[in-house]
Amino acid sequence: MMKTTYAALFLLSTSITSIIAQSSSSDACLTVTTVDDFNLTQYASAPWYVQQQAVNTYTPLDLNRCVTAQYSLKENPNFWGYTIDVFNYGVRSDGGQSSGGELCADYNKDIPSQLKVAPCFLPKFFAGPYWIVAYQEETDNTDGYALVSGGQPRDLVPDENNCGENGTDACCKTGDGINNSGLWILTRQPTPSNDILQEVRTIAQQKGFSTSVLFDVDHTNCTDIPGINDNTRTRHLRQKQQ
Repeated sequence: MMKTTYAALFLLSTSITSIIAQSSSSDACLTVTTVDDFNLTQYASAPWYVQQQAVNTYTPLDLNRCVTAQYSLKENPNFWGYTIDVFNYGVRSDGGQSSGGELCADYNKDIPSQLKVAPCFLPKFFAGPYWIVAYQEETDNTDGYALVSGGQPRDLVPDENNCGENGTDACCKTGDGINNSGLWILTRQPTPSNDILQEVRTIAQQKGFSTSVLFDVDHTNCTDIPGINDNTRTRHLRQKQQ
């Protein structure tokens, strides 16, 4: 109970800090739009493998192996009204310690590509933006990709002015805390082609995102991911509690 209270207070303080930061942020950043006609059911139909990500509170530099995200739509909303189950997983490079857990999400019914994610025990007020900025899906779930941002980027990246459609606009990034932070390139395949990664990075720059903030994730020898490769999330959670 004490840990829950601390977590709630911490998220409240970071939310207030984020609001203050946003009010004083630069107007030079391009306004980001999310995917039109977004098919959330299809998006949640198979695991996602994170190929590159930006540093924030829950994606530190050493969490750079086997980072995955799995989604499932709830049959009924939970107590706080969340409609999506989220399971994130990753392995740290220093010693191979795994990190992962269950989160919950909901979305704007008018703009389903704008999700909000939080620990399941917290009301949606504390949820942070998780926006699908670009998305392509093959019918066989083989070459799909997604570019996901923790909301609107508001921080200018110094000396980077090669963004936008013409490559002449300022490049920006989101924060590095909990909410309103993060940038991810996800693919359906653990090891996609370099062409796919470059395509998504180009899209990110055209939309105003700095790609210099991204670091690589390694998916070699990732054979024991909960929920993938015939393992279960329950097994992982049981091991974490031991």
